Amino acid sequence: MKIVHTSAANGDDTIYKTIEVAVIDRRDLTPPPVFPFPVVGDELNLIPPLNFAMVDNGIFRSGFPDSANFSFLQTLGLRSIICLCPEPYTEATTEFLKDGGIRLYQFGIESYKEPFVNIPQDTIREALQVVLDVKNHPILIHCKRGKVCPLLVS
Repeated sequence: MKIVHTSAANGDDTIYKTIEVAVIDRRDLTPPPVFPFPVVGDELNLIPPLNFAMVDNGIFRSGFPDSANFSFLQTLGLRSIICLCPEPYTEATTEFLKDGGIRLYQFGIESYKEPFVNIPQDTIREALQVVLDVKNHPILIHCKRGKVCPLLVS
């Protein structure tokens, strides 16, 4: 804690206290590049992916993003994406990630409607390690529809 004591011209003594709560080394957390947003007419074209939601600060979930969502995703300043789908990304999406310096972690979990089908614990553990590492934030976790799989990891 740092205490600063000052005396005003009218004789009032004022004490200011500055409390340092946490020190975070942000030298290796440089923000990703910012791209110009596509404009349609006079409006920004910002369309979130299907079932998009914020899970926590810097952690988002959604369905599979496509090119219509790129402008919106740019506003998030993503560093990483966790893809829980076994399907490969399209060439356009792969190029979007490359141009934005966004790391892709693909775990390829098969989706099942039956609740008794187990997801391998090792896969969940690996995905959680990626989510818990703040160097990967902001991060988007997605599966095909953005309903169940991202909730398992987030």
